[in-house]
Formats: sequence, structure tokens, C-alpha cells
Amino acid sequence: MLEAAIFFLFAAVAVVAGLAILLSTNIVRMAYWLIAMLISVAGLYFLMGAYFLGVIQILVYVGGVAVLLVFGVMLTSRQLAPNLRPGPLEALWLMVVTAVLLVGLVLSILRVHLEQSTLAATNSVADIGHNLLGEFLGPFELVSVLLLVALLGAAYLARPKTPVLGTQQRKGAAR
Repeated sequence: MLEAAIFFLFAAVAVVAGLAILLSTNIVRMAYWLIAMLISVAGLYFLMGAYFLGVIQILVYVGGVAVLLVFGVMLTSRQLAPNLRPGPLEALWLMVVTAVLLVGLVLSILRVHLEQSTLAATNSVADIGHNLLGEFLGPFELVSVLLLVALLGAAYLARPKTPVLGTQQRKGAAR
């Protein structure tokens, strides 16, 4: 009973944080919601008994990627928190890419028939590595492509909107 309540708490935090990422217009708040979602997913890993994956989730994603995104956005942006509003063409493109990735992820999950006993038996790092690069290679690579698309989207959103003047143009403008 307590385990189910903790599961629903972590799952609710992950879903609410994911929706907040999608609906937020402030990129810094998006990064903080991403941190909250990644921590709740790590909590779900701990709840399932996958302690290694939970620790890796916190160390790599929360400690590395999310903090790098927060500082990268804060250091590269001229404004502290630019408001993000995608245009209609960008929104359509994002919906198409999201739909294709979602269909691919769902199809790859449906192809792999998971059993509870096989997942519980993989406690060593070697077993996890063999499963990720063996039977679960398709979903693993699909998630890596999804992360690459997310990082490219973050770089696209953090770029300056006005062209940067070159050194020759600055010298001519100073005269």
C-alpha cells in the first residue's frame, strides 16, 4: 500500500513536471522543471529496485545535463529569461517530429515482450550493459536520438535572434 502511494507520488510529479516543461514559456523554468522530472524518474528507478540506474540518473542527468543546460542558457542568453513562443511553422514541425518519435518508441516497446522476472534478474552492471546493447538496442538508440533532438532544440532556442557582427564590421562601425 505504501509502495503504491510512493509510486503514484513520483509518477504524478514526473507527469506534472513534464507538462510544465511543455507549457512553460521561460527557458530557465523549463530547465528547473526538467530537473524535477529527472529526480522523480530516479525515484521510480529506486522504487523498482534498479539502484544503479537511479544513481546514474541523478549523477549523469540531474548533475550533468540539467545543470549544464541551466548554466548554458543563463550564460549565452542576453536576457535573463527570454519568453519562448514558437511560430506556426515551428509548432507544426515539432508536432510532426514528436509524433514520429512517439510512434517509434511505442512500436519498439510493443516489439519487446518484457517479463518481470527478466528485469529483476539484471542487477549487475554487466547485465545492464548486455541488455542495453543487445535485446534493448532499438529503444536505447531511439531514446538517444530523442535526447539529441532535445539538445538541438535547446541550442536553436538559445541562439541570438539578431546576427552577430564580425570583427571587421565592428571596426568599421567604430570609426
